[in-house]
Amino acid sequence: MKVVEVIPIIRNTGRSVLSYFSIANLTPGDLVKVPIRNKSTLALVVKSEDVKNAKSELRSKDFALKKISKTNVLKTKLPKAFVCASVKTATHYATNTGQVLSALVPKYILEDPSKFFSSKKVKEKADISKEPAVLQMDRSERYGHYRSLVREHFARNASLMFVVPTHEDGERALDLLSKGIKDYVYYFSSSKKRSELKEIWSKAGRSKHPILFITTPAGIIFDRKDLETIVLERENSRAYRQISRPFIHIKRFLEYFAKESKKQLIFGDSILSIETLWREKEGEIREVSPTMWRLEAPKTSIIDISQKSNKDESFQILSPELKNMLKKAEDEERGAFLFGARKGLKPTTLCNDCGSILACKHCGTPVTLYEGPRYICHACHHERPTETKCDYCGSWNLIALGIGVELIAKEVEKLLPRSNVLVLDKSHASTKTRAKKIVKEFEKKKGVLVGTEMALGFLDKVPYTAIVSLDALFSIPDYGIQERIFYLVSHIREMSEVENIVQTRNIGKEMLTWASNGNILDFYRREIGDRKELFYPPFSLFIKVTSKSKVSKEKLQSIKERLIKWKPEIFQNSLIFRLSRNAWPDEELSSELALLSFEFLIKVEPESIL
Repeated sequence: MKVVEVIPIIRNTGRSVLSYFSIANLTPGDLVKVPIRNKSTLALVVKSEDVKNAKSELRSKDFALKKISKTNVLKTKLPKAFVCASVKTATHYATNTGQVLSALVPKYILEDPSKFFSSKKVKEKADISKEPAVLQMDRSERYGHYRSLVREHFARNASLMFVVPTHEDGERALDLLSKGIKDYVYYFSSSKKRSELKEIWSKAGRSKHPILFITTPAGIIFDRKDLETIVLERENSRAYRQISRPFIHIKRFLEYFAKESKKQLIFGDSILSIETLWREKEGEIREVSPTMWRLEAPKTSIIDISQKSNKDESFQILSPELKNMLKKAEDEERGAFLFGARKGLKPTTLCNDCGSILACKHCGTPVTLYEGPRYICHACHHERPTETKCDYCGSWNLIALGIGVELIAKEVEKLLPRSNVLVLDKSHASTKTRAKKIVKEFEKKKGVLVGTEMALGFLDKVPYTAIVSLDALFSIPDYGIQERIFYLVSHIREMSEVENIVQTRNIGKEMLTWASNGNILDFYRREIGDRKELFYPPFSLFIKVTSKSKVSKEKLQSIKERLIKWKPEIFQNSLIFRLSRNAWPDEELSSELALLSFEFLIKVEPESIL
């Protein structure tokens, strides 16, 4: 009889390790099905010892151990390197391994792991350390380098995994990389049907010829003996960061996984993240090819719209230069994409008497004015009528401010009444199918597409592009906002085939000029200098502890006093820890954080501390 400790592979569990007994001879790494709350749950065995050796421990328990029957012992195992990397990832993000595995391994794989993993023992590779490498250059050159990399791997009978952030990026990569080697390229994405995914996985694993395995994060657990290299394409994409518990970053996991499995990891993007560039400068990671610090792209103009230009002195959303570009696009029957940072007509409504922001009555989030007219909350989707008063002072004197994509679209319709004008944001395309339909119509009929950041993932190249409204982002008091804006402007510029315009009210003009010129080096130097002076990442590491529901200031203060050793600060409804980069993981702090109730969300290296 054995006492077995297992880690349930499930997201919503507060306990990391559970104990059972079994007559089966289980070893660490085995997969078993265990009863949890009257449900059968897949779990990973981490320890197994004879009952005789655990008698004293068993007597101290105030509950009886449940049994794992032989029929609930699976014949297959998860790859050892993958499990080890998951353990390290869990430690880094102050969570448990079961939650990490549940987040990384799709549900349809966990439901039937024998269809995806072999029961055969895989011979471990020699312990040869390979530091990560970087590839920063524009997309066309970068993909040319990837094609050469694939040919080199195939020449020495080696396979390569190519990880992309979204399904749309995967389809694009498949088109750009499969020419001439189509029979040896496999694309794995959770957007495909389950039966199709099992077939792709099986064929990719059985292929005697080396392969290129293109996948979204859904397929990163795939492996084969000859897989030597993992490429993380669009390394700076926000899509790699998980927005739900356990809040891990795929990049961090892949770095652990590459080290455990002795694979080469390559980070690729037109503009790599500040942290990755800093690590390359510090010698922690190497270059695959000389890093390009200036990107070439079509003509970009920065237009100052701070001055009112029309006769009645009212503010004009579209500058004369942008109007000329749109008319030119219409004359040439070519498409134009206009970017707006906010949804709706006007993103913010203020009380003209007391200055309060009009917020949702259900969750307190500021509401957005939409056509109708109506106010909609983007957090909980509740509406409130426009015939409303200020919640603070009761005044009717409310004023809507800002520029939303719907307002931009209305102005374009006035300027170009015969053109096809479309809007692509979360409000107009709640599903990917709807978003693709809008883009397909735009590509067919041309005209003008107005969209938020969401639209960028569905677009490839567009003849004319413009950033109509971006200034609101500069007001976000967050340490990473400058990098986000620079990447956003550069991305839209890279999309342009003929011309790009950036409108601004003379805000952040130096940074916008660097982005418009493709000048990554000067932006990096200033940004890294500011972060070093203010002790921001990558020189430090933030941990954000926040509640799913509002907690009293007294409760936050109590937690702060208990954890005063690490000098947390209360910011809004959160506790913020700022640690030295090398001081994490901290076992003592992790243990303290683990004692917090499940209502608290723990985010290590959060994208934002707001």
